[in-house]
Amino acid sequence: MQKMTIQLWLKRSLSLALIQLLLACAAIDPNHILTRGFGNNAPAAGVALDSDTKQRAYDFVWNRVNEAYVDPNLNGVDWKRVGEEYQPRIFSAPSDEAFWKSLDNMVGELGDAHTRVLSAKQYAYFKEKAAYTIGLGVAELQGELIVTGVAKDSPAEKAGITKGNRLLKIEGVDANEWWRFQLSKVRKNSSERAQAKSVKRILNSGDLDAPSDNIALQVERNDRSTMDVVLQRTQLPVSDSLNGKMLDEQIGYIRMSSFDASLGKQIEANYDKVRAAKGLIIDLRGNGGGSLGVSLAMMNQLVQGTVPIGKRITRSGKPPALFFGLISTGKLELELRGVKNPYLGPVVVLVDGDSASASEFLASSLQAIGRAKVLGETSCGCLLGYMGYANVPGGGALAYSEIDFAPVNGKRIERVGVIPDQQVSLNKMDLRANKDAGLEAAIQTLKNMQQDSIVKLASAIE
Repeated sequence: MQKMTIQLWLKRSLSLALIQLLLACAAIDPNHILTRGFGNNAPAAGVALDSDTKQRAYDFVWNRVNEAYVDPNLNGVDWKRVGEEYQPRIFSAPSDEAFWKSLDNMVGELGDAHTRVLSAKQYAYFKEKAAYTIGLGVAELQGELIVTGVAKDSPAEKAGITKGNRLLKIEGVDANEWWRFQLSKVRKNSSERAQAKSVKRILNSGDLDAPSDNIALQVERNDRSTMDVVLQRTQLPVSDSLNGKMLDEQIGYIRMSSFDASLGKQIEANYDKVRAAKGLIIDLRGNGGGSLGVSLAMMNQLVQGTVPIGKRITRSGKPPALFFGLISTGKLELELRGVKNPYLGPVVVLVDGDSASASEFLASSLQAIGRAKVLGETSCGCLLGYMGYANVPGGGALAYSEIDFAPVNGKRIERVGVIPDQQVSLNKMDLRANKDAGLEAAIQTLKNMQQDSIVKLASAIE
């Protein structure tokens, strides 16, 4: 019995050693795809990073960006100079959380929302598909900080905060002043909208420079009364959802919260719910993106045959590959491949400033080929791609852009955003009245498109 146990242990040890040897070989995994997402747990509570681990973390982040970032010119940034300037700030950070934030600020000099460093705590939440948050959606509207949404079962919901409420004070400071101050000190990013997303994360999850479990708010309710609340940040599950339904006998509606890979298997079933519709709305507001493959699968349901939509751009000019180039991750050329029973009616896509990445890819691609009208607000302007978080010594993680996109119409989305065919903006009164102006505009646009089709058909008959 003991002999068998020893043999089993030896076999497993040899297998593990072989796997580690293979993964360490740059020729087998030149893009470091296989090594991502394994292990790298956060340090035990109360255990600080030592100087050696910090040095290895810094070296890993700087070198990986230098060697593998999609643009060999690093967006025109002198990366060596950035590293030299940031190194003393990073190593003199007063806490581990501030250390991770300083690393993130360093990669932020590239001005790229997809290239970022997560602290060990943030990475742990990411892997658990959870968020540390108060559950509050906000936007600066007409000079006021207005609540646009409240997460279910969140501290904000339990405190009685609702859509349309106005934030008057945050941590005892005028809310507008607090917002502007945070905007002034967040790291560089792809766009102003991407920077606003960073401030929303600070409001919800706290500032790594001074982490806190609580945040004090003064709120103006929709009846104009005020309340003072202290919300305790908590862990909430991140749920990815895809829901299709008929709004009435003519209009179909698909709402997608993200492009998580787990939603791919739900796409066809949800399109089946709306195939009889005479017009379709795809709502991507607040959708921060995800899988390029899921975005392509969503669009495949809307076309016949093969439709080119652009190409991927990589640093090497070749698709990322594994095992000496024998296994490719796909062609650089991007095209849609229509399904057997596609939906071919008119389509409207709804976006806002929080729609990013794969959301922008879908909206801009359908807009470029004339397959859909885009309504709402200019999107994030955050359209680059990465292939998963890389483990950083010390428990953190690094995402770095490895793929750029060249749309078929030549309009670049990164740093610009998807420009809607029709602008529909949020306002406080609509939120307080629970009125969805974007959805109403999308419905009216589809009815106008249907009417135009009838007129064209009548003209052709005549």
